[in-house]
Amino acid sequence: MPRTTPPERLTEVAQAATRVFGRLGYRRTHMADVATQAGLSSGAVYSYVESKEALFHLVFAHAFGQFADGVPSLPLVTPAFAETLELIGQGLRKAAATPRLRAALDQADPGDVQAELTAIIEERYDMIERMWPVLAVIERCAVDLPDLEALYYQRGRRGHLAQLTKYLEQRAASGHLRTMLDATVAARIVTETIVWFAWHRREDRDAALYDDERARRTVIQFVCCALIGPSS
Repeated sequence: MPRTTPPERLTEVAQAATRVFGRLGYRRTHMADVATQAGLSSGAVYSYVESKEALFHLVFAHAFGQFADGVPSLPLVTPAFAETLELIGQGLRKAAATPRLRAALDQADPGDVQAELTAIIEERYDMIERMWPVLAVIERCAVDLPDLEALYYQRGRRGHLAQLTKYLEQRAASGHLRTMLDATVAARIVTETIVWFAWHRREDRDAALYDDERARRTVIQFVCCALIGPSS
């Protein structure tokens, strides 16, 4: 019979699953791994989700606030994978939205280009810093799940890189930013710098060397100094 459980217990299972899927990927993750991470017996995890597919769905339902209004009846049933993909797509569109970048693309004269560029970098940095555990799940599991790979890389990440490239080209053409030899490469450099300091350094052996706020401010300063200046 379906039952309810305190919200914090389902959150603990979701967080444990996020860590394990984000470290091992989809195929290598086993229910017992998540049970151990959550401090449960191997069989107890099935009182929360009825399958690995339902556990995978739980990761994103939790990350994107689907259970904000309360805990659903348990165990969570196995969804169609298309349903999980739809949840991921909708969640990323909302969580990774870039209103500051889109607004800049629609404006011919930024007035204060440093303030504009700073806001764009902050927008992306803050999203990556907030969402990196679930982004790690997507990247690790995309290797095993071709439909997820297409959703994330082809329809998601490439779209942001295209927007940032267009922004750099427009502001260089108007003389507000430096002209780069290849704006696509420049956009990728900016993106990878943000991603490493907002996310990948947290999984690095030297993570403790960097203060969170100083890292964030230094990345913003570095990118602004690199891009703002006389056109060449």
